Amino acid sequence: MHLNVNWEDSNEKFEVRVYTHNIRYATRNTLKGEELWEKRKYPVAASIIFNTFNQSAIVLLQEVLHNQLVDLMKLLGDEWAYCGVGRDDGRSKGEYNPIIYRRSQFKVELNRTFWLSDTPDIPSKGWDAACIRIVNVALLNHKPTGRVIYALNTHLDSQGPVARTKGAKLIKDIIETLEDHDVLIIGGDMNSEPNQDAYPIFSTFLKDAKKLVDPDLIYGNSSTFTGFTENERKRIIDYIFVFPGVKVCGYAVLNNKFEDGIYSSDHRPVVANIVIPRK
Repeated sequence: MHLNVNWEDSNEKFEVRVYTHNIRYATRNTLKGEELWEKRKYPVAASIIFNTFNQSAIVLLQEVLHNQLVDLMKLLGDEWAYCGVGRDDGRSKGEYNPIIYRRSQFKVELNRTFWLSDTPDIPSKGWDAACIRIVNVALLNHKPTGRVIYALNTHLDSQGPVARTKGAKLIKDIIETLEDHDVLIIGGDMNSEPNQDAYPIFSTFLKDAKKLVDPDLIYGNSSTFTGFTENERKRIIDYIFVFPGVKVCGYAVLNNKFEDGIYSSDHRPVVANIVIPRK
């Protein structure tokens, strides 16, 4: 699982906004309070456009079916591109964990998907997982500065505690093989609260971006999972983790519902402003 790439060294300061959101897969069998994707796609896209305007941004999405990806890329416009594959076949079937970026800002130097199982190089379901799970790994070259960043996007299993734990350990093993980069970030839906399963594993070698910000200056909400009704138990299960030494200048959990009453998803977007200093 060794990943390596050569790149031209740079010492420019690098600022990037990382935006992660589980957008809820499109289904006709909607839950109570859930609108069809045909309505939800507009607030999902609008949030990305507004909250990444005029800045370098890396967008990590989860539960994205192919038709949803097509819809979002059309709404975002031609300036945006993505990398990633469907988890069921390594092509277009099943959910994607796409990494989305502006073409003018980033060049993908390397992209690879690993399956969270004992056979990570082929589509496969791991351990006690209810679904196939993946981590999408991309090495992005920031065109304005020449700095490079590994971005990882994952969605751990909602049912299997063994799969969450072993999946997190596998991602740790993968990260330890990655070389030749200025910084690494991983975001996504970990389906683990801060005292459960995956979170303690990630926190042994990475930093929760939220904890690198003054608590009084964190913007927005606390919980990241809301469900589609007010009575749903709210939880913190979506995160952005960064390598130690990275400065986080802002952190937010944004809204997923406004006065029109439409939930864009059962999760809220999570955003972190990251600064990679000169070497």
